[in-house]
Amino acid sequence: MVVGRSAERVKLRPLPHIFSQGVIAVVAFMAPVFVVLYVMTIPSGPWKAVLVTQIIATLAVAYGTFSYFRATIWVEPTSITEIGFFGRTRRVEAHEIGSVFVADVFEASGTRTLPQLFVRDKQGRQVIRMRGQFWSRESMDRVLAILDVTKLARDDSVSTRELRDQYPGLLYWFERRPIIAALAFSVGMLAVGAVIYALFAISGMN
Repeated sequence: MVVGRSAERVKLRPLPHIFSQGVIAVVAFMAPVFVVLYVMTIPSGPWKAVLVTQIIATLAVAYGTFSYFRATIWVEPTSITEIGFFGRTRRVEAHEIGSVFVADVFEASGTRTLPQLFVRDKQGRQVIRMRGQFWSRESMDRVLAILDVTKLARDDSVSTRELRDQYPGLLYWFERRPIIAALAFSVGMLAVGAVIYALFAISGMN
């Protein structure tokens, strides 16, 4: 979605359906789960632990909502600035950019492609990325039209593996090392579960 258009500076926003789909998914999951947990734990069970878990989950949803409405890209001929989902702000001047690279990339299922735009530094490394899951092709076209730098595009569709092999500087570390990323995620989930269980045990809510 594009808002705030002007001849000098344009504000780009993520796709609006991301927020609505996320809200529907969260409500559809959380509502029945917590209803069942409260029914099972009230009055004699550890309902306080369920309440604490619900509060943590609600805070996480609130943070996700705030992050969505904060995420923005500002583009003008001389620079591009990204305010990411996690609040990081990155401004890149046009003279620091080597090129803007665009490609249609297959999703994990391999059944369809989505556009991706990569703003690269002079060493070919990604500094800002727009993925079709979150940004419209129209927004990417606006970046291509406004930013006064070299533009490159693939005529054919590519997979993430091909990007990893041919343009290693474009991908995030977990895309370049998927096995290590999966192991790190599993260890992280175990650690979070252990911390929550320990807190419940210490507070006497288990």
